[in-house]
Amino acid sequence: MLPATHWIKSGFIAAFLFLCIHSAAAAPTDAEALIAKLNLKATQQHLARSSVWQALLHANTTHHNISDQSFLLSLPNFSLAAELQHTLVFLYSGDTSHVCRFPARYVWLRQQLDAPELSLDACPDVIEFRRKAPVDEIALAFASERIAEPASMLGHAFLKLSGKNSEGLSVSHAITFYTDANTLNLPKLLFDSIVTGKPGYFSLTPYAEQQQRYVDEEQRNLWEYTLELSGEQIELIRLHLLELKQTSLTYFFQKYNCATVLNYILAVSGKTIATNDWTLTPNDLIKHAQHAGLIRETRVITPSRWLFLNLSHQVDASQRDALVAHVKQGTASDYVAQQVGNSAYLNLELARAYNQYAYLTQHLEQARWLNNEADLTKLKQQRFATFSLSSNNRYDPINTPADSQVTVGLLHDKNGASINLTLLPVSHTLHDDNRAYSTESSLQLFSTTLKILTRSRQIELEQLTIFEMQSLQPYTPITGGAASRFRLAIEMQKDKQLLMHRVFAMSGGYGLNQRVTDDIDMYALLGGGISYTGVGSFFYTTLESGAIIREVWDMKSALLLTRTDRQFAANSHYYTVSLNQVKFLTSDTSINFHWQRDFNQSQQQHRIAFSLKRLF
Repeated sequence: MLPATHWIKSGFIAAFLFLCIHSAAAAPTDAEALIAKLNLKATQQHLARSSVWQALLHANTTHHNISDQSFLLSLPNFSLAAELQHTLVFLYSGDTSHVCRFPARYVWLRQQLDAPELSLDACPDVIEFRRKAPVDEIALAFASERIAEPASMLGHAFLKLSGKNSEGLSVSHAITFYTDANTLNLPKLLFDSIVTGKPGYFSLTPYAEQQQRYVDEEQRNLWEYTLELSGEQIELIRLHLLELKQTSLTYFFQKYNCATVLNYILAVSGKTIATNDWTLTPNDLIKHAQHAGLIRETRVITPSRWLFLNLSHQVDASQRDALVAHVKQGTASDYVAQQVGNSAYLNLELARAYNQYAYLTQHLEQARWLNNEADLTKLKQQRFATFSLSSNNRYDPINTPADSQVTVGLLHDKNGASINLTLLPVSHTLHDDNRAYSTESSLQLFSTTLKILTRSRQIELEQLTIFEMQSLQPYTPITGGAASRFRLAIEMQKDKQLLMHRVFAMSGGYGLNQRVTDDIDMYALLGGGISYTGVGSFFYTTLESGAIIREVWDMKSALLLTRTDRQFAANSHYYTVSLNQVKFLTSDTSINFHWQRDFNQSQQQHRIAFSLKRLF
């Protein structure tokens, strides 16, 4: 038998060991204690509700735009608070490489919580991005719309990053978010980009390449808005771009496009920027940045065709034609040098614009183009060093009208009186004030009109325009230009008795538009389409001529004459004559009068309407 003291000693040792082991299991590690402390501090400061935190996640309290689980760690049970907790665990669980995945989240959380420092110097992407794309200044760039191309119909926004590299040279790069839209199958493109989503891509390219593409190749105005940002804000945005670069993104035309992504990126700066728009366009993005006080300076780079057309309006046709001839002969600088006064400088810039445009369109050889440019530049330096062209602010995207609208109107036709309600979620029509655009144009996405019959109180679908574009680009013998239209819609069409039928139709047209004066456009379109009803499909043709008149006292008229053939039968046709008169009360409000007569040899119908439109 062992002595009692031995049992006492053994029991004490065992109890001591048990307590030590139990205490070690129950006591939190240093990492767990740190994370708990940071979580408590974040909860007390309500950090999950911060607009910057939401911008870093591209989310709000009800919706997240990114479904990549490597970006949103709390999926599938996402919430702003849960994501913050998961991020703190991810950053401070012991693996120091995790900071390379979320460098922007780390920097912001460290600032807010006074969290321990983690090194970014070992992150390859951070090092490479800083080397390739130094950023001392960020500008928001906007390439104006190209109505005739679905991928460009609302314009395109991207970032310009500028700074000095390790060799002391000033360099600029473009950061752009986009999707692949190179297809002629427009219905599939719309379905994929609106319903299922398309893969979204980020690209980093030399800014000069983007400028050449938009300004020279596509002849689009390129606006640059230098942003008012501190060094810390610039660095946070740069690190957030790296987070997005490592993320799988899905592009949606109406809810997660180039404007939406950039809107979140700018909100990372801490400026108060709305991020809950139901549809955000590039124009909206520019206005948001202006409203938030982010824009410090504005610059526009004008394409040669646009500049030539606008300057041509300030000289007579004979002088313009003479200048064009001298450019082709290589004697433009001699011709301009003979002139005096302000007209000489105007002709100099007109010659430079045409010289560039003629070369880009292969109407001028490279040697002649280079010689002309050298001579005209030398003349400018000698005689017009202090002269410059001023841009027209009405074309600035900041000043364009709002691109969503609602219309309420009273209508009377053969069915009696009714109330019409139209909602156009995105863009504008030919009847709107289009003076802020380079041409008269129409762009409609999912424009819906409901007709409420006052007698029966029935509600009918008058039309659903899935997509419509119409561009009335003025034609000139020197630069060309075309009028075009494409439409995909559920609409009402007429048979030879002028009876209405609801159909699904795809139609288009092509022709010319002549700008008779600065305030009058006259155009003609030859086109047709295919319509489908429950009993079959029908091919039809249209011949359309019209006039757009921009009048005094903020009014606008549209006259239209159309002949439609074979819409429901081989021998059917009818004519449509219409007048639309608009009075713009404010930049966002207008009243509209519409009269229309449809007729053929045996039937006729009249339609008259008054409506009030509000842009928002």
